[in-house]
Amino acid sequence: MFSFFKSKARLPGLDEYNLSGYELKFTLTRLLPGVDNVRHDVYISPSFCSAAEKIIPQLIARHFKTYNIFPIEKPTVWSKRVTDFQRLYQLVMEAAVNKSKQQNELQIDFLAQASVVKYLIHEIRSHFSAMSSRIKNLIRKYELTDHQDIGEAVKTKESLSNVLQNKELILRNVGNELFKYLTEVHLSKLKQMREANFGSNALPPDTILDNPIFHSENPFYDIFLIEEYDVVFGRRLEDPDKFDTLINQLKYVLSRMGREGRIKQQKEHTEESTAASIQEGQKSHDIEVSSLIKHTPNIDALINCYKLKNDFTKRKQRRVPKEEHTQYKRHLKNQKILLKEIYRTFKRTGMVQRIAASYEMRDVYKDYCPPLVPQQILHFMIDPKSRKTVVNRLKRLKKLYHQPFSITPLKKKIKRMELLTAKDKKVYLIRFINGIARYHRDFDNFNIFNEAMEKINLTSEEKILNLSRANNTLYEFLLPHEQTLDEKPIINHVVIKADVRGSTDITHQMIKRGLNPASYFSLNFFNPISELLNDYGADKVFIEGDAIILSIYERENAPGGWYGVARACGIAINMLLVIKRYNIKSKKNKLPVLELGFGINYKDSSPTFLFDGEHRIMISSAINLADRQSGCSKAIRKALKNKPTPFNLYVFQSETEAVVGQTSDDLLLRYNVNGIELNAAGLKKLSDEINLRALECDIPELQKERFTVYTGTFPTTTGRYKRLIIRQAHVPKVNPETMKVRKLTSKKYYEVCTHPKVYQYVNDRSQ
Repeated sequence: MFSFFKSKARLPGLDEYNLSGYELKFTLTRLLPGVDNVRHDVYISPSFCSAAEKIIPQLIARHFKTYNIFPIEKPTVWSKRVTDFQRLYQLVMEAAVNKSKQQNELQIDFLAQASVVKYLIHEIRSHFSAMSSRIKNLIRKYELTDHQDIGEAVKTKESLSNVLQNKELILRNVGNELFKYLTEVHLSKLKQMREANFGSNALPPDTILDNPIFHSENPFYDIFLIEEYDVVFGRRLEDPDKFDTLINQLKYVLSRMGREGRIKQQKEHTEESTAASIQEGQKSHDIEVSSLIKHTPNIDALINCYKLKNDFTKRKQRRVPKEEHTQYKRHLKNQKILLKEIYRTFKRTGMVQRIAASYEMRDVYKDYCPPLVPQQILHFMIDPKSRKTVVNRLKRLKKLYHQPFSITPLKKKIKRMELLTAKDKKVYLIRFINGIARYHRDFDNFNIFNEAMEKINLTSEEKILNLSRANNTLYEFLLPHEQTLDEKPIINHVVIKADVRGSTDITHQMIKRGLNPASYFSLNFFNPISELLNDYGADKVFIEGDAIILSIYERENAPGGWYGVARACGIAINMLLVIKRYNIKSKKNKLPVLELGFGINYKDSSPTFLFDGEHRIMISSAINLADRQSGCSKAIRKALKNKPTPFNLYVFQSETEAVVGQTSDDLLLRYNVNGIELNAAGLKKLSDEINLRALECDIPELQKERFTVYTGTFPTTTGRYKRLIIRQAHVPKVNPETMKVRKLTSKKYYEVCTHPKVYQYVNDRSQ
């Protein structure tokens, strides 16, 4: 692959130069995906977008130069527009930096930068397309009107032709100018803020937005390469100056220069080296070589002996220390060796001639392009066989372009090339390699940025905003006055499931008696429970005939509400007390009584949401698990029917450990009649919320065996403090057919106690 470099000349080592690397640290890998689970949802300040939508058409109009169609604003108005645009950009970016600092995540700032870039590039192209369409419509209008407008139509048509012909140039110039405004703000206002918060080493280079490739529709377009990078690359398969070939050759020569040091290191670590470590070392070295090329000042440091001479001559006018003079001579010698080697190998493949021709044609190629392209001019100058084809093509196109194309200037350039000295060609070679290095840097940076931009979903659609905001996946970069007093993002949640035992039987009995089960459940269950919600900060998630699901959310930066599990336990206890009071009335009126089962499941994460019109629907695995906890096995209830049960909750395991271990589902069996089960994660969270202490209980009249409880007090939203008691017990392994206990497992379950004797026992020992 690298037969280009066949010389065995000994090159100076990389460590003999003072070189620096270039690295763009820019990734969004740690950020949350949005509603499509692929891209990051971003909402950019409407005020900033409005300012951009005013400035971009004016920038395009200035480059269209069709002032009769798109007039430009007065200098004072234009200056104010630019100032407003930069001011709003600064505020948006400051908000992004503050958000990054608050969440300790630099990638949020990166996301803001990439989002603004994506938005502006899209707006430039969108406005360009809209303005071009407007010109086309005007032409059609002129062509359909009276003959007196023909002259105007011709003039407009010429303007349109000029605009479309120069589309690439206009888009690039508009983009470069607009992004220059962003860079100015970064350097004057934002750089210091970012460095103070994140450190300079973590930030992208200052000139990251000064990248012409952002605004080019074809980064290999000849005229673009000439005007922005001072180079021309070959396109044909056989061309030796294709970009990939050239950059690989540069990497190869730098690898040769660093090879001796690597071999020495490998020898020192031969015993420790493995194939994998050697491969990893090679990969690391390749990245290092690439970063050296991207730091463009390195090219002059490596091979520009002419610049070094000039700089030293200027310094020699003052007295130069002997040590500096010695260092200069050594550096100059190394540069000459390396330049000579590169020049020799480039010359062997004909590249020196191509490079020289590409620079010699610079002041004449525009006279032929269009209709030709620069590559055709280049081939005309270096390949005698192609000249006749080019001449014939120009003759054919003479009538179409209404002008003759003389090849005399090109012949003069060919003669001038014959007079070029080796030094002239080496100067051109240095210039060419500098261009390659700049292009390599910008092309890689563009690809990194483009990868980030493809992962961004810029949205202003209310439906998407609501859905993403509700799921804490929306990244908003807004101005202070645009930020609403929305609820803080949810950081975790607790689900409370209350399930009515035997609701089908109750409904059947009441209908049979000519009674209304709907009003019964409403008055005795749903309405009383609704009155408790505010005291505990709970929300209704779902209601059905025999069950209700509630949730309590804890929100970011709201520690006053971080009692989610405690309040979930509290509302479950109160719901039981309320139902018991209503049951007393029901018995008096010979109505059915209600028995409930509660499951409380805590999740250390935010739930997700979807919307059915205006109705928000919560999705969380805690709902399914709370459903399991609130359930009651008919077989177990039947088995315990005639046995004393001092507590309201018992949990059993009938499946083998192997079966249980194969699933994350809850396969346990439960007796839950007016019981409240709390999951283990909920108990741990409860211990963080309140001062929870363990207590051994010895209450023989309730249970012969001692048992462990955890107790503490918590505040409701109204400020009243209430006691909680959580009973801990081991899950017994039972025979699935006879339900006889075989042994106690290591698993534990937790019941939120409501038994008066347990409360009395704990209260007596808490005085």
